[in-house]
Amino acid sequence: MPEISERASVDPSAQLASDVVVGAFACIGPDVRIASGCVVENNVTITGRTLLGPHTHVYPLAVVGASPPQAEAPGECIIGPGNTIREHVTIHAGAHDGPPTQVGQDNLIMIAAQIDFGAAVGNHGIIANCAVIEAGAVIEDYVRISAFSVVHADVRVGAYTFVASWADIDHHAPPYAMLQGCPFRVRGVNSHNLKRCGFDEDDIRAIKHAFRDLFDPHRGDVDTEALETLRQCDDLNPHVLRLVEAMALPAAPEPVGAEDA
Repeated sequence: MPEISERASVDPSAQLASDVVVGAFACIGPDVRIASGCVVENNVTITGRTLLGPHTHVYPLAVVGASPPQAEAPGECIIGPGNTIREHVTIHAGAHDGPPTQVGQDNLIMIAAQIDFGAAVGNHGIIANCAVIEAGAVIEDYVRISAFSVVHADVRVGAYTFVASWADIDHHAPPYAMLQGCPFRVRGVNSHNLKRCGFDEDDIRAIKHAFRDLFDPHRGDVDTEALETLRQCDDLNPHVLRLVEAMALPAAPEPVGAEDA
């Protein structure tokens, strides 16, 4: 049987695995499913059609699965395994007639971060304190988003990218990058993260060379001639090819994580 505090409110229709722990004054709604190994601490609210994946830890005063404003019915929120959702985090459910809000696996979502309805967060990421992921945004795998930054609605942040504090990501951002500013500029390659994720020196060198051709860190624009030249190459490094393809994405692409590409 789940270990549920006598001061918690858990709807009888909610589905909790036998080893789930629920703290005092937590509130769990009727359409919630919580998998094995999860810990829901005191004063947490989990509502809507929410799935909490195995071994996820939700800290006090977080709200998961809240419906968008003026929603006609509860939306869906899918949280993968192994996530850490810290205090005061808000994760909205998707609209009832739209895609669910999705969070992949092994992410750290830090204090007071917000993920809006229909957003898709990949795997192995960090979203720091008070960062905001707006509705429909896509955060690919191994992304590091620093405190107080904002990713605008329907914008994609490419895999392995680092977003500096207070950055304003108002249009699609490439993979492998270091982003800074408001509006943001590409400041270079996130080589430290690439090394930690197992990229070898040849791959990192190829990515850096492409970045030097494509991005001007002072003006913030892209060299379209260099991009077209890279598009015409038949023997691009696969990671550079991914970068070039990301630069050609439409305004509102479908979610794709680095591990799915």
